[in-house]
Amino acid sequence: MSCHSCGGCFTGAGCSTVKLSKKEMASDSARFQSLLDLAASQEQQPEESHDHVIPTIMSQLSKNVYSSQTVLFQAHDELSLPEFLELTKQLYLANIVGVHIAWAAEYCQGDVRRLSSLLKDGSEEDRKLLLQHCDDQAEIHEMFGNLASGSVGRVSNNSVQQK
Repeated sequence: MSCHSCGGCFTGAGCSTVKLSKKEMASDSARFQSLLDLAASQEQQPEESHDHVIPTIMSQLSKNVYSSQTVLFQAHDELSLPEFLELTKQLYLANIVGVHIAWAAEYCQGDVRRLSSLLKDGSEEDRKLLLQHCDDQAEIHEMFGNLASGSVGRVSNNSVQQK
């Protein structure tokens, strides 16, 4: 297997981004929001059994990219559950998913609190710089990975401008 995969070193997934239809995007958004709601409700009602909601959120958001999963695990360890859920919501709204999460963390020098603060309370200019960094990294990844232009996807054109 060549190193042209951005799906994570051990998943075998290729570097392709499927453009979702508006109906699929609404469904995906509703599913992700329901996961966030479920995780928030379970904080109020702790259970003895193993919970799969947080790993599911991490998996869906990271698109099973190992480097992005490690960022999300770090965030889960360092932030309270409400802060973690807010970060994941902000990442999702900004379309920072898959490998872009690792690049966003790189932009913030691995500081997940700074990343969360930038996404939630940062100026529009700071947010634009973060998104541009992610897009620049995607372009570099495509160029040096000998991939088709646009195959990794871009975040700045698709983000939802909500706070």
